[in-house]
Amino acid sequence: MKKGMILYVTQGKEEVPLQGVEELIETSRSFGVTAVAVAISEEDAVHGWWSLLTRGMQQVLFMTVAYNSVLDKFESRGEPVRLCG
Repeated sequence: MKKGMILYVTQGKEEVPLQGVEELIETSRSFGVTAVAVAISEEDAVHGWWSLLTRGMQQVLFMTVAYNSVLDKFESRGEPVRLCG
């Protein structure tokens, strides 16, 4: 089963470095996720969901994360929630 995940950055989104997003995607893949969509707005989250479904993801998860610019790392804000599949 192909899994996709939407990572929604809720805090610190204006300070996220581009290389930080790549690290976040690689970390997410360690959870068995095939594809990742990073969102910084509600519209991005909806677009990410649609994008993952059209790429053949049979299960889509959603998780909120925050970026801590002082520590230069992402922190999860809870467990992933299954949107579909």
